[in-house]
Amino acid sequence: MKRYSLYLLIGIFCTLWSCSDDEDVTPSLKDEDRLEALIDKSNAGVMAFKEKYGTYILYQFDQLKDFAYQFEQAATWREAKLTYLEKEDVPGAITFLEEYIFNCYGDTVKLNMLPRKLLICSKVYGEMLGVSKPNGEKTGLHDAVANMNSFTVAGLDRATLATMSAERRDEFVRQIHYIFLGGYIVNVQRNIFVEELFFDPASKLYGTKIEREKGEILPAEYYMSRGFFPITDKEQYYYPLQVEDLSTFVEHLVKMDEETREAVWNQSVMRTKMQYVAKSLKAMGVDIAKINPLAEDFL
Repeated sequence: MKRYSLYLLIGIFCTLWSCSDDEDVTPSLKDEDRLEALIDKSNAGVMAFKEKYGTYILYQFDQLKDFAYQFEQAATWREAKLTYLEKEDVPGAITFLEEYIFNCYGDTVKLNMLPRKLLICSKVYGEMLGVSKPNGEKTGLHDAVANMNSFTVAGLDRATLATMSAERRDEFVRQIHYIFLGGYIVNVQRNIFVEELFFDPASKLYGTKIEREKGEILPAEYYMSRGFFPITDKEQYYYPLQVEDLSTFVEHLVKMDEETREAVWNQSVMRTKMQYVAKSLKAMGVDIAKINPLAEDFL
């Protein structure tokens, strides 16, 4: 018995010793040295952004360590397929981001709320990633995605930007803003930037079962009178939790059209909640009226 215990101790010691000699392949969120090797130092705009705001804009990156390293939906993130930009695509991509994305945020947001890694690429193809739903039923292309490790914007290659219609550009830009504000700041960072009063109207309903029959779709008024946007998924039987509710309001504010604006405005509880979101974003340093002029009505 003593000899067996001795052999066991020797085996454990050898295992620990061999593990200590192995290279640590686990991606790290504190990988400044590795990022310095990845960033394009020849691009003045990329370097200036990094020096001022501490965010590395990368078009050359590791798909696992920089893009897919994520605990939730881990397998889905690793199975996603990316198409990288060519170096010649990068100047146009940076110009696009500066004009349509970065200019909508004050320095406070860019200094304190941007992720350390902003990945830019041509395509992201996969199933649902974070709050981003693909353009197909189950799998498809994504405009932007966010997780605990990075924020990724696709569709920034020269060919895509050159042939993008004005209508598609507006849709694309607002989706990027939603994924940053609702997907990264709210869903990933859990930044509840609104007053607690935002949650009061539905405080007793969050996470509770919806009173409806299986497969039944309730009218929009039913949900909106309770402070929620309509739930159209027949398989969703519970009200959202607070984080999802806030993210949904952010999405509708960013993407709001005239029909949605009127529906929200005419329902007092929805109007009040949307005002909390719009005013809080403005106070935070987000030019929400530049992102969507219809948001001005709620400021």
